[in-house]
Amino acid sequence: MPPPANRQRNLFEAAATYVAACAENDLDGSAEAARWVSPEALSFGVNELACRAVIALAREHGESPRTVARALLGLPAG
Repeated sequence: MPPPANRQRNLFEAAATYVAACAENDLDGSAEAARWVSPEALSFGVNELACRAVIALAREHGESPRTVARALLGLPAG
């Protein structure tokens, strides 16, 4: 859901909206969020979100971030 039009959109809000829309296969939502900030800012925000998500999942499961990241991508433990 887009923020109100009278408010500046920040890169983390854009990243969260973009990733959630992608996860829900919402092409219109991801395209809209991608227009809120520059491609570089969106990339930075998505990277930061990915790092935070992997760290949170690793803590939750008592695993290393490396193990969790590889498992999420379907890669063998490394």
